[in-house]
Amino acid sequence: MKKLALILSFSALTLGLFAVMSCNSSNSPKQQNPTDQPTKEPQTILFKAVATENDVFPANCDTMGIAWGDLNMDGIQDVAIVATPRIAENMMTRDDGYEYNFNSPVMGIYFGTKDGKLSLYKEYENTIPGAEDEFCFIELEMEISDKGVLSLNIEHFYSAGSTNTDYNTFRYRYQDDDFYLIGTDTGSLSRYSGESEEVSINYLTHKKQTVVSNAFDENAEEKETWETIPEEPLEKLGARLIY
Repeated sequence: MKKLALILSFSALTLGLFAVMSCNSSNSPKQQNPTDQPTKEPQTILFKAVATENDVFPANCDTMGIAWGDLNMDGIQDVAIVATPRIAENMMTRDDGYEYNFNSPVMGIYFGTKDGKLSLYKEYENTIPGAEDEFCFIELEMEISDKGVLSLNIEHFYSAGSTNTDYNTFRYRYQDDDFYLIGTDTGSLSRYSGESEEVSINYLTHKKQTVVSNAFDENAEEKETWETIPEEPLEKLGARLIY
């Protein structure tokens, strides 16, 4: 419930700041049939093929997220980065000088090498959502665990047009020469009623947990249910845009 408390605090600050607008998003990720990466690697558009720690972040981009850790468990530090290019035609400047960047974010994953450099494993386009208008804010937090699991936490904040605030967390693990989705967490909070729902899915154990509660009422009974989901092939990172 710690994450819901943080979401609730932010929502109270942003509610009612702008006129009624909305942006496209999904309150809960849906497991889809996996789509393999194309046999031909996508053309590199942002990230260098080989970099050092000091120049790993691409120039003329906004930082959206970065995480260091050992992804392939070889004892060498790796890094995952999400950057949003600053292409002028997709930028908007407010009267007070604040800039909106509506370009699509790009993810790059580097594996560390024994000579102390970083080698680009793959670059992913159309994977992380970006801002679609000035009334919907997207925040990305990235983390690499001690076991090499890459977590991408995406939170949606609406200044107007929606009474809900939601987040989705996607967990990927490097195995069989690629990154596969092994788990998701989804949370939704009503800023009016306080009703919340958290759904956790483990695609390795095929279990789904749902917790329904009320963030405004400490006396409200928390309801927890479990179910088994069908076993399906694990989805690869980059197979779809994740919300």
